[in-house]
Amino acid sequence: MSDPNDNTNLLEGLGERSQSYWQKAWMRFKRHPFARWASLVLIILYTLALFADFVGPYPEAKSFRKLQFVPPTKVYFKTEDGRWTRPYVCKVERTRNPRTFKLEFKENCEEKYTVYFVVHGHPYKFLGLVPMDLHLMGGPWLVEEKAYLFLWGTDDFGRDLFSRIWFGGRISLTIGILATIVALIIGITMGGISGYYAGTRVHIVRGLFRPPQKRATEAGEAGAREQNGFFSGGALAEGWREAARERRAPAFLAGLAVQYAFWGAAAAVLYGTMQGFLSITSGVERYVAMLVFGGLLAVMLWIFLFGRLAVDVDDLIMRTTEILAAIPTLFLLIILSGMLAQYDMPSSTRFMLVLTILAFVGWGGLARNIRGFVLQLREMEYAQAARALGAGDARILFRHIIPGTLGYLIVVASLQIPGYILAESGLSFLGLGIQEPSSSWGLLLSKAQQIGISAIKERPWLFIPGFFIFVSILTYNYLGDALRDALDPRAEH
Repeated sequence: MSDPNDNTNLLEGLGERSQSYWQKAWMRFKRHPFARWASLVLIILYTLALFADFVGPYPEAKSFRKLQFVPPTKVYFKTEDGRWTRPYVCKVERTRNPRTFKLEFKENCEEKYTVYFVVHGHPYKFLGLVPMDLHLMGGPWLVEEKAYLFLWGTDDFGRDLFSRIWFGGRISLTIGILATIVALIIGITMGGISGYYAGTRVHIVRGLFRPPQKRATEAGEAGAREQNGFFSGGALAEGWREAARERRAPAFLAGLAVQYAFWGAAAAVLYGTMQGFLSITSGVERYVAMLVFGGLLAVMLWIFLFGRLAVDVDDLIMRTTEILAAIPTLFLLIILSGMLAQYDMPSSTRFMLVLTILAFVGWGGLARNIRGFVLQLREMEYAQAARALGAGDARILFRHIIPGTLGYLIVVASLQIPGYILAESGLSFLGLGIQEPSSSWGLLLSKAQQIGISAIKERPWLFIPGFFIFVSILTYNYLGDALRDALDPRAEH
């Protein structure tokens, strides 16, 4: 007689074992051959960029002033009589053509220099921490500069392009991930708050005092004695009493700090603008300007002391995203680059700051989509059950609702990363991003643009960084398309 508690035969006759959502998504993802190849290519690119010090035979800033625009070094695998041998290179010598007076580079193979693998070379610190001197390829002759190993030629400063491409990949490949993370954090937070608190009104202006013309004198009005006080009748005091009753004093104080910071910044900007305008005007214009700016400052002071304004959280955040969407991104970058150029900071730090500001500006589209998801998910049974059990708003939003958008967020991240990679490459190409002596793929590609159309014929190796930009963006797009199909719960086949 079989045990009634034995569940081993429950799956018999069902045709297949029950699978979770993520298992089905993984099976759908594996059906995309291009996605698998794209994932492999990205792993290789990131690995080579991570170990750029080991892969490249030369340090990033190592230059040879007399070896500018040297063609790629030829690596030989056969001797003159056709026999296979260890790879070797010949010495490159610079000469000047007596007829055209152009510099030319010729090989001198009187002495052959063997290329070894995993050898000691120029010292470096792995990830800036661990001192090492191992390199993927090279030899004692490379450190002694008896010969050179320029697999992809050199640039205008005589620096090895092969090594600099992998160093540049560290910035070009990681900048997209970092900027996407910042945009996701802001977009998820603002979009989640906008959707979850849609219909809830909050005060964005709370005056310190009660307006002189308003008094609570009606008979029977609750708390009329409290509200008639000059200070106790103000919007600030009312908000504090409400926050104390609902036990949310920290949130009230945080919002109050943001309000005061905003009005302080607005007053500082208005005052600075007034000073600048008054310094270039005289006569009647000066008095008119003083009247206008003085009136604006008086209005701001009145709002700060006696004002009261409540708006819908959803409207406030969504209108903010529309304002940010109206800012021209390219002009914003040009202005920021010009402002930051006067400060003495590394180019990578400056560009990280610019791209972080871009992420702050570019979170609007993500926030709008997250808002739509949250508006739907907050009415689901599990969210209502969590609220009935006494869970806080933050726990319901980030523990129960936001995880429901995880599939969408993964797809968005995979599609936003190539956009930021392309943005970095374009800005560095235009001279607004990474600056010398650091490197990025866009900056390396700009070397070909400086020479002009003749670079296609005379120095084609300068276009190699553009190939890596193309490959990285293409692979990320393949990966994003595959993730979009795999994470769609409706795509069962």
